[in-house]
Amino acid sequence: MSSSQNLIVIGYAKLPAASASHSVHEYVSIVLLVDGSTGHVSEVDSTAVTALVRAFIRELLLGQDLTQSVEPILTEIDRSYLGHAAASIKQAVSDAWRRYAARIDG
Repeated sequence: MSSSQNLIVIGYAKLPAASASHSVHEYVSIVLLVDGSTGHVSEVDSTAVTALVRAFIRELLLGQDLTQSVEPILTEIDRSYLGHAAASIKQAVSDAWRRYAARIDG
């Protein structure tokens, strides 16, 4: 795949003051490398503070198809992530999906 087919898609969300991450970052960012011809996520990075949460986000999103509904991913976050930043992670994921859809649709 040539780099011209790749898109960097970033979703953002404000972190709650009660989360451990807030002392380091005011916002969480989720960065996706997406194959522009298929919508599939080939790399994932985030500003989550702990390596374990970064790995959770990576495993959750790697290989996902941004042309499909984000709802199953949000449901999985609700089921699996029991921390203060859950809503922020969901918002950042949704923001990335929205940004991708806006690029493709418009």
